[in-house]
Amino acid sequence: MKIIHRKTIKDSLPLKGIGLHSGKTVTLKLHPAEAGTGLIFFLYRAGQKVRIPISLDHVVDTSNATTIGDGGSNRVQTIEHLLAAVYTLGITDCILEIDSVEVPIMDGSAGPFLDGIRSVGITELKETIEPIRINSPMWVVDGDKYLVMLPSDELKVTYNIDFNHPLLKGQSYTTKLDESILTNDILPARTFGFLKDVEALQARGLALGGSLDNAVVLTDDGYLNESLRFENECVRHKILDLVGDLAVMGRPFYGHLIASKAGHALDISLAKCIMSKVTGDELTHFKSKRIPLFSKREANS
Repeated sequence: MKIIHRKTIKDSLPLKGIGLHSGKTVTLKLHPAEAGTGLIFFLYRAGQKVRIPISLDHVVDTSNATTIGDGGSNRVQTIEHLLAAVYTLGITDCILEIDSVEVPIMDGSAGPFLDGIRSVGITELKETIEPIRINSPMWVVDGDKYLVMLPSDELKVTYNIDFNHPLLKGQSYTTKLDESILTNDILPARTFGFLKDVEALQARGLALGGSLDNAVVLTDDGYLNESLRFENECVRHKILDLVGDLAVMGRPFYGHLIASKAGHALDISLAKCIMSKVTGDELTHFKSKRIPLFSKREANS
């Protein structure tokens, strides 16, 4: 079985872009971190520095994007594109400083984050990390929407979308998800939306940063964009979102993901289901081997 080492970035990486909803410039800085740090946001807000770890326990909203928070009013939203890039490159430990409540949308894909991280380099740490492997099927269902994970020695996906639009009816895609395929075939796919929905959001003061520069926009019967990066760019972006959402688990994972009309809410629900099962299995494994879960010092403290 391949040993997976924890990784961080070699140098700090400053990134700037527009917030999808605010339309304002966002500054995001990534910094190297020690092994075991995990992925942590530091949000600079009202003169304060707020710490928000990226974990399932800190997911507070999945309505339009994946949002983490500190349990109070401090939140960072639309983290999934950044996390898809971080996951693809195996980054396990990184400090992320941000001066806004939303990660910049960049060009609507995960490509700029991927390219930025590669430009500063990656450091492989001596510490290792255990990947998540399941030994039985797991699934979550919401009406006619579902998301399944089957046991597999590799990561792959079968994804189906079926929107009420002539170009997005029954669009499906099946692929392995190794670093090369994620880099070339998934992460460049841009977020997408419907013109009527964008107009409604902007009337409410939302999606002010959305444009043809950072999204695929659909009219009633076509696209506003002059061209697409892929013929099936929309379903590929849904896979990007899925990988980014599951990356909130904080560990590499293997399995065959089968999705139909899923989204952020189902993605996070499956992640919680997986971690609940995996954690239980690992505790049982430790107990069966009679390995103490705590040192004497920890047990007596």
